[in-house]
Amino acid sequence: MESEHIENLTSAIISSGGALLREAGRLFKPYRISAAQFNVLNVLAEARQGMSSTALAKELVVDPSSATYVVDRMVELGWVKREEDPEDRRAWCIGLTPLGRKFHGQVAPLYLAALREMARGLDPQVIVPLTAALHEIQRAAHGAVSTILASSPDKKRQSHKQNRS
Repeated sequence: MESEHIENLTSAIISSGGALLREAGRLFKPYRISAAQFNVLNVLAEARQGMSSTALAKELVVDPSSATYVVDRMVELGWVKREEDPEDRRAWCIGLTPLGRKFHGQVAPLYLAALREMARGLDPQVIVPLTAALHEIQRAAHGAVSTILASSPDKKRQSHKQNRS
């Protein structure tokens, strides 16, 4: 029975995430920006001085190659700039251009208005414990996968191959 509950919970979380992405797409469509691009604008607007591509990917909770793909398109649009990182010449510092900052200033209020409207439909007493529960689920998911991977036969075979080399 516990397995059924966690499967239902996982399905509800994934469905909710999908619904949020779908609605963000509808919200941003008139501005010709994707939800992923808005997320990049939002993170970089907060960073002020820009950030490394690795830090950006980590903040967005995406694979670095996915972040690179989105950033490449945003550079083409003139919203984002890529500069050599003065502290590490092998890395790039990604930041907003003046056009990107201006565009973020136009779409961010729309996003915040949508969040406020969504919050009106939610019980305020549920939001804080639900947020805490979602963070707990993230930690549990990471811990579960780490445990499974650490004890998987493939991992043991990989370790055995490395020891023979």
